[in-house]
Amino acid sequence: LKGLLKKLSPSGVDVPLLRSMSKWKKVSAWFHTQSGVAAFTEASATAVPSENIPGAQMDMNSKSNAARAARVMQQSLQESETTGADKTIVHKSEVFVRVRNCFGRSCDQYRRSLTEGPFRFLGEDEAAGKSSAFFVFSEDGRYCIKSVDPQEAHALLQVLEDYEQYVSKNPDTLLPKFYGLYEVSLSGRRSPIWMLVQGNVLGGRHAVLQRFDLKGATHGREASVSEKAKGRSSVLKDMDFVNECCALLHATPEAEQEWNRCVQSIKADSEWLASKGLIDYSLLLGFSSCPPDALKKPLSHVRRLAVHNSSLGSLGNMVPAGDTLVVYVGIIDVLMPYGWFKRFEDKFCSALLSTDMSCQTPEKYASRFLSFAEKLGWPQGELREIMVKRQLSARRPLGGVVGEFGRKDVLGLLSHPA
Repeated sequence: LKGLLKKLSPSGVDVPLLRSMSKWKKVSAWFHTQSGVAAFTEASATAVPSENIPGAQMDMNSKSNAARAARVMQQSLQESETTGADKTIVHKSEVFVRVRNCFGRSCDQYRRSLTEGPFRFLGEDEAAGKSSAFFVFSEDGRYCIKSVDPQEAHALLQVLEDYEQYVSKNPDTLLPKFYGLYEVSLSGRRSPIWMLVQGNVLGGRHAVLQRFDLKGATHGREASVSEKAKGRSSVLKDMDFVNECCALLHATPEAEQEWNRCVQSIKADSEWLASKGLIDYSLLLGFSSCPPDALKKPLSHVRRLAVHNSSLGSLGNMVPAGDTLVVYVGIIDVLMPYGWFKRFEDKFCSALLSTDMSCQTPEKYASRFLSFAEKLGWPQGELREIMVKRQLSARRPLGGVVGEFGRKDVLGLLSHPA
């Protein structure tokens, strides 16, 4: 840093030198402040490693729908003219400004992150979920832009004012940090693409070793062979967590207190989601490690816990010797209403597959979700015994041969009935 400061001139900075320092992803913020030294120090301190920003660099000149939608959304944020019939509707912008303020994000910070530097793209085939969503990540790693279907977008718009009040009164909430909703219409495409900007739950300082998507269900809640083959980029599920004897074993009394606060937040959050008729959400865990002397205060947009190195169970060999293990925590995918399709899925699948499917009524879903979260800190192996017994007792005639069944599977059957 001293070497860099020597090259600063009264009128500015050595731009090529700054751009060459890829370790500091937020360095572009320097140009927009009056205090260059202070801004540069903050930028270097808030860098998110590239391993925590999934996907590959996005070609913004591509003619793909994802790249076109991202480009048009950026133009709306820059308040510049769009080309042709492309246009963006910014929904409830004033409410989202207030929500961003609740989470400590100014309009200027938000705009810079989403308009400067290339995006990273994660397509639906690369994502682990059952939806057809694609994901775009800002270069600084703070923001995740997810394509959502109209049902989810309208679900958010219906509860947005209540969501604003809830997060303002519950600063420790683990609910997703929703920052903006954009309806992007592209020329030549009949239906718009809904782009939801939210916080990157796993956008911490240290590279994530293993991810878990946990719902508290047993049926179909094991990652596929192809998913597990992705290695560190894989997303494992509930039965993987218990079968590998993982647990949130607290490294310190302070960490245990922090987890207890998280459980209280999960209780309040799941009750709020149930009151809005929402289901199918997950608790996302991202295990990460770093040398003890490199463990700093967590970034403001993530929730982090210090856990014992044995918390990964049989997966513990991925933790480098001498490193400290931490886990990033957040609730994701909260916008699925318990509508007619989910009611049908609940009745049909519980009769033929399992009574412990992911799909449940909002009240049952919230209760099971909280119960599972409360047991994540149990001694290794105890939770597995309970989950395996529940899995076997809940199984129905076809449950042994048909796994998790989602909307993507239904669309596949309709497209290829044979």
